[in-house]
Amino acid sequence: MSIDKKIKLAASKDDDLDIISYLCQDAILSKEEFFFDKEKKIFVATLSRYCWEKENTKSNKKDKVNYRVVCGLQIKNVNDINYKNYNTNRPFLNLLAITHKENQIFLHFSKSVEIILNCKKMSVLIEDIDIPWPTKLKPNHNVK
Repeated sequence: MSIDKKIKLAASKDDDLDIISYLCQDAILSKEEFFFDKEKKIFVATLSRYCWEKENTKSNKKDKVNYRVVCGLQIKNVNDINYKNYNTNRPFLNLLAITHKENQIFLHFSKSVEIILNCKKMSVLIEDIDIPWPTKLKPNHNVK
């Protein structure tokens, strides 16, 4: 995949959301980078998304290049928003997954933090805003 290819995907069903969740796994956002507009029923966030789709397959570890990109997340038809274990003193959140169950979309973060969006109808969009930049850091999942 070309380095300057930008992703723009929409989800209106669970299978689509699974792909978006995969692409957003390990995205980082600050508490200043998301908001809910109750009047317009929309949740918007700006993420620093790890580019899993651009994984370098070179076998020599020192030649590996990883990428991140600024990405917009938009969820429409949001009637209400709830938080679980959310601490406003934490400057950054690490997104682990996005799931859907009944009339709710869950943003699952590390430290058991969740943002729960109550939606009658799923409408999720992600769009890369910039071109990816190289990073030496790759997310590492340590299971205890």
